Amino acid sequence: PKLADTELKTMGIAFEKMREALAGRAYVEQYVEALTHEIKSPISAIRGAAEIMEDASITPEQRAGFLANIHSETVRIQELVDRMLKLTELEARRALGSRAPVALATLVRTIVEGVDPALATKQLRVAIDIADNLTIQGDSMLLHIAVSNLVQNAIDFSPRCGRIAVACEVAGSMIELRVEDEGPGIPDFAQSRLFEKFFSLERPDTGKKSTGLGLNFVREVASLHKGRIQLENLPTAGFRASLFLPLSKSTLV
Repeated sequence: PKLADTELKTMGIAFEKMREALAGRAYVEQYVEALTHEIKSPISAIRGAAEIMEDASITPEQRAGFLANIHSETVRIQELVDRMLKLTELEARRALGSRAPVALATLVRTIVEGVDPALATKQLRVAIDIADNLTIQGDSMLLHIAVSNLVQNAIDFSPRCGRIAVACEVAGSMIELRVEDEGPGIPDFAQSRLFEKFFSLERPDTGKKSTGLGLNFVREVASLHKGRIQLENLPTAGFRASLFLPLSKSTLV
């Protein structure tokens, strides 16, 4: 509460600083522990490949394969570190800075154009159903990254020649931006772990996992915009990610 300039106010400020310091320490320890655990696997793969390459009897083709493995695992570590830095920076923010009108249709079309090679590889179709005059007040860069994560997840889990639908509609006092795919959905055991840091499911096509930080990032972006993220399997088949963002006076322009 707001207090007069008294000893009680001074004590309150001191306690708040102490609380933040202790919470920050626990937060850092948690992140270091989690990141260390996740990096062990790619480091072990790199070490193993490097040791095998010391064997003079391996063929040039085998050596090239192990070099490719080292490269891919190095990229994986870099992605983990980069995403962790972005997520920690986002979680440290208590509010958005300046807000500006963000045209959702333009935002989604830009994202879809950026992933066109991935769509072409799997022969996926994307249907966009968003009114051109639908806007919200927010941070366009953060929203771009958040929606990109949802679209990329839909691509990763979609079957070849499948369809992805991105749509917006007004739901009460919120705008609901939905990203739906025709993939296998989320198994029961994973339902409660979707926002767990570093938790990721194997992609059906490759068997590989992501960094497991994307949905955490989406949730933080939603929270900063006073919104929320909802994830659910569709009744028949497929998966839906819904990003709810609050309406503003200038939502329709």
